[in-house]
Amino acid sequence: MSDPSVLETLREHKFFEGIGEEHLKRFAEIARSVEFPPSSIIFHEKDKAKDVYLIVRGRVSLISCDPDVGCRELMQVSDGELIGWSPLLGRLLLSDTARTTTATTALAVDGEQVLALCREDSQFGFEFMYRAAQVLAERLNATRLQHLRMSGHQLPDVQIESD
Repeated sequence: MSDPSVLETLREHKFFEGIGEEHLKRFAEIARSVEFPPSSIIFHEKDKAKDVYLIVRGRVSLISCDPDVGCRELMQVSDGELIGWSPLLGRLLLSDTARTTTATTALAVDGEQVLALCREDSQFGFEFMYRAAQVLAERLNATRLQHLRMSGHQLPDVQIESD
């Protein structure tokens, strides 16, 4: 039995815009509402990948760390965003740290349960994974742009054969 407020939240969440009511009800059965005060760690990089989070309200900083260069904020995400996507792709460990910058409300769902729901209902599964892929594409592009800005190098003008 799902919490009625979770179902209402899903109806209003940007990630689920246009998803049918029956699919929302099934997703609501496996989702739970969670709250984090400012400066809370939702998960750490290299933690076991378990839950996926849909940000309902708030702002979350995604951070990556390397022993040689320290930690860097990759980006900030807010209302309507998906974080903690690693279990959706069968990855065992999370790829970054998520730290709230404001009080944050999210919906959390076990990644294995999401995958089971996607397998049970291929229409929902396609739509959910397509949306998750869009999130990953946006994150990859943002990371690529950040890398370009940080490197500060430009390639010399090169004549390409097709020009």
